[in-house]
Amino acid sequence: MTTNDKARTAKPGADEVYDRIWSAIMERKLQPGTRLKEEDLCEVFQTSRGGIRKVLQRLAHHNLVNLVPNSGAYVAKATVKEAREVFQARRLIETELVRELTQTFTPAKKQALEDHVALEEQAHRDGDLNRRIRLSGEFHLKIGELADKPVLTHFLREIVSRTSLIIAQYQLASARHAEQTARHPCCEHRGLIDAFEQRNADRAVELMMEHLCHLEDQLDLASGINGAIDLKSIFAG
Repeated sequence: MTTNDKARTAKPGADEVYDRIWSAIMERKLQPGTRLKEEDLCEVFQTSRGGIRKVLQRLAHHNLVNLVPNSGAYVAKATVKEAREVFQARRLIETELVRELTQTFTPAKKQALEDHVALEEQAHRDGDLNRRIRLSGEFHLKIGELADKPVLTHFLREIVSRTSLIIAQYQLASARHAEQTARHPCCEHRGLIDAFEQRNADRAVELMMEHLCHLEDQLDLASGINGAIDLKSIFAG
């Protein structure tokens, strides 16, 4: 067996299992309310039930999964009140992060953000909407990393994940179609980069607020969806 063959057959560790489920949530492959059957996850990831339970408990700790006694684990659903609070929290945290990054912006940081936006645009050209959704969320986390605010970025990571659940649950069909057909899907992110480069903190804050409000305006907070998902098809390969 070659080294590559061993790598392909090696059982994933707990962190990798967590990251793959987290990515599926970020990419909206896992809809709110989806049951995460332990036996299916054990088969998919070739790991023990005890290991899967630890991962599910970790996801529950981050409010991405609900553990229901005598029933099982389910991808979390957000109430309308929770959805609005998540966006309120994002506005509070991310406006602070963009102010911080504006003060310390460098050509290297600009390049890091531009490289990331290029990945978003490539995913859009490839028609890979799920990957672009994940990359879009990670752009916001990268702002926190580049601002050197690890505590705020840690909080933001959880909130960005919950945003993906909220969007999967409440996004209007028209907004979903607009995402798929947008000619310039990353223009708001590029506008932020320009504001950073100009050291214009007020403009950066204004753009971030507009961006987050735009995301929230795409939601129908009077309804929601609940799709049935085949876990094996999501994590196969």
